Amino acid sequence: MPMSSPASSRGNPSMGDVLRSVAVIGLIVLVVWAFGRIFFTNDVEKTIEPIDYAKVVEQARPAASFELLAPTSLPKGWEARSARFDPQAWHLGVFTDSGDYIGLEQIKTSVDRAVDRFAEGSKPAGTAEVDGRTWKVRSGPKGRWIYVRGDDGVTTLINSSASRKTVESYISSLSTS
Repeated sequence: MPMSSPASSRGNPSMGDVLRSVAVIGLIVLVVWAFGRIFFTNDVEKTIEPIDYAKVVEQARPAASFELLAPTSLPKGWEARSARFDPQAWHLGVFTDSGDYIGLEQIKTSVDRAVDRFAEGSKPAGTAEVDGRTWKVRSGPKGRWIYVRGDDGVTTLINSSASRKTVESYISSLSTS
């Protein structure tokens, strides 16, 4: 009498086999995702070191073809994280103590071109009088505030996630000396 061999499921897997395979593949994908998240994700705000913007300003002012604006000092807990200068443009990026960003741009271009470049998607939101100067105010995506004005072919633009009060206080701190 011939002996019969146990049934094999190689050609026709059972539902249990399918579920175990999906669980193993899902676990592998989860492990790869977690590994990438832990070892290959960085928090830009934490990896960019503060800079001494006053030194950059000191070097840039004599070479600037316009009156370069910069804060006389930053409030406690605020940090400058980026500063770039060329004879046609100046940028200073600052984080407040609450993590809001304030970007100062001065560029030799029209207000419209500066808004297109640095405040895309913003909409007019009136004007503001800060230290005797009138600024055009724009509201941007994600609650951003943009303050902009043009003087003698140079546009100054402030783009920030901070409150209007904080932005206006920052603007008041700007000086050309």
